[in-house]
Amino acid sequence: MPTPNPILITGCSSGIGLETTRYLAHRGVPVYATVRTESDAERVGALDGVEAFLCDVTSDESVHRLREAIDARGAGLGGIVHNAGVAQLGLLSVTPLEDVRAVFEVNVFGVHRVTNALLDLILASRGRIVTMSSISGTISSPLVGAYSMSKHALEAYTDALAAELEPHGVRVCAVVPGNFDSAIIQNMARRFSVPPGSKDDLVTLYGNPNEQTRTDYPTPEPVAAACHAALFDADPLARYLVVPGADEADRTLATAAREWARLNESTPHRWSLERLGEEIAGGRPNGS
Repeated sequence: MPTPNPILITGCSSGIGLETTRYLAHRGVPVYATVRTESDAERVGALDGVEAFLCDVTSDESVHRLREAIDARGAGLGGIVHNAGVAQLGLLSVTPLEDVRAVFEVNVFGVHRVTNALLDLILASRGRIVTMSSISGTISSPLVGAYSMSKHALEAYTDALAAELEPHGVRVCAVVPGNFDSAIIQNMARRFSVPPGSKDDLVTLYGNPNEQTRTDYPTPEPVAAACHAALFDADPLARYLVVPGADEADRTLATAAREWARLNESTPHRWSLERLGEEIAGGRPNGS
């Protein structure tokens, strides 16, 4: 079997990005992994089959340099996994606008920036684009409002881009993880300050992020496996909901079902449950 075109994965210093890098490389897929520091580039780039690049997805100049480096390798690009992301915790009523904007700069605008910088390579290979959403792209909760807003936006981006690129032979999918072991809290505390007026528990979390470990959650290998499926299955799903247990799946699906019910209740053109069942049985939608 010929070696596939390299896959670009953003945000690979830890967590889902690093696990996905390892997962693909172990299966013979060349990986271009982006990180933010020289030390991370040395560590991640030491993995077999992986080349690490410094890239800040919020910077036009940095993404331009990434494009130049990929072109210099001459191997094209078979896909993108948009994993780079940041979280921020705080009530929206006290969260500064610049913090909300910073979340969107990475989680939404960074995805758009990287996609458009590399899209001609993906079109040439008829490759795949995978966005890393979250169950917070369906569920909105207090304290994670800015993050949920960004992931809701990423869901819309994914569907719009899927419809746009499907006629060109490019499939766009979203992987939707629940809670897995990661450094998301530590990364958040390095990037953001506790919003003014926050309660003591949130102040403590920002002040002592290393005490908020997520090692009780499983490793994100199932998320990496879903990324592999989205990239290489002949007929990928539009969404891959990947959660550690039934409770998170139930909360996510129940939220989606309630949203459908609220919309359905509000219109005189409402559907019957029979109509809903027929729509579901008619086939899974992919960007339509």
